[in-house]
Amino acid sequence: MKKLILSAAFLGLGVFGFAQTTTKADFTQKKAERLQQMKQELNLTDAQVAQIKALHESKAAERKQEMAAKKEDRMQKMQQNEAEMQKILTPEQYKKFQELKAKKMAERKEHFQSRKKAETAIVK
Repeated sequence: MKKLILSAAFLGLGVFGFAQTTTKADFTQKKAERLQQMKQELNLTDAQVAQIKALHESKAAERKQEMAAKKEDRMQKMQQNEAEMQKILTPEQYKKFQELKAKKMAERKEHFQSRKKAETAIVK
């Protein structure tokens, strides 16, 4: 009896672990399901569904372009800051500044990856 209960508990935990994984295909499928739900709830025609789908795709493309523009702007600001720091600091100070910055970036990367592993372990 104990083995049966224990087996059922492990089986239940395993099912919940696999239920939390999400892929891009799942996301695409969920978008399609939401669109079908809208179609049913609002009594949309096929033409309206196609227009809504096109609208969503165009808005997604706009957001992607905006993010790319913001990234480019951030990169330019970082380069300007680097140039100004190089003007202010001596060559030795600037070299040490670069080393400290690289060390902090490595620490942040390590912290982010450990957090990501912890979150993945929780989800599974």
